[in-house]
Amino acid sequence: MIEYVKEGLLNLVFPLDCKICGKPIRESKGYSICEDCFKTIELIDKPYCVKCNKPLLISVDLFRQEQNIFCVDCKKKKYSFEFARSVGRYDGVLRECIHLFKYYGEKKLAKPLGKLLIDYLTKNEEFRELIDLIIPVPLHKNDLKERGFNQSVLLAKIIGNYFSIPVKEEVLIKKRLTPSQVGLSKKERDKNIFKAFFINEPKEVKGKNILILDDIFTTGSTVEECAKELKKAGTKNIFVLTLARSV
Repeated sequence: MIEYVKEGLLNLVFPLDCKICGKPIRESKGYSICEDCFKTIELIDKPYCVKCNKPLLISVDLFRQEQNIFCVDCKKKKYSFEFARSVGRYDGVLRECIHLFKYYGEKKLAKPLGKLLIDYLTKNEEFRELIDLIIPVPLHKNDLKERGFNQSVLLAKIIGNYFSIPVKEEVLIKKRLTPSQVGLSKKERDKNIFKAFFINEPKEVKGKNILILDDIFTTGSTVEECAKELKKAGTKNIFVLTLARSV
């Protein structure tokens, strides 16, 4: 209670300015995005690829009739996960939120971003009663030390607490330090992340339905590499959920 009072007084004297619209945030919750801007986040809606969630340029009516429409990439590639879904496009306000969250230490953004994920799971029947465990995509220990936290773990715990689903952050380990995936092609991303993960506790995932959670889905290279290792360990089904999708 005292912390909230202190924060309220600080916000009154030194109000944060919204990083999007520039207006002072009078009732700040500790992060620099105002509620009005947060409401403008562009969510991904149908029609989209039923495998990777990539938005498609077809009519909604055709999507409803066909049900199983795949994008060009997913017609060629076989993934280890059942399907991947993302809440919104990696653009505009959502992109700015993720950057502030990951790279500028605004950890309090985990709460509103976590709520976006909760709302998505609540409304999306594809995930209903299918998840036994949530496994966040891990960081290498060096990256974790440098950043101080794993953004995917913070988001996973918010979802896990809300739905009473266990979060296992020590099961999947990133054993190899890899360069950033930013700016790499699909082939370069696949090569960069190849065999970067291993399963530390196979018994925890054997026969289970797993939700892999990450912040961004770009080409799917990272989550696919994670899914491969989970499959080897005997998981039943693997699903992927990310906060944003690069389109």
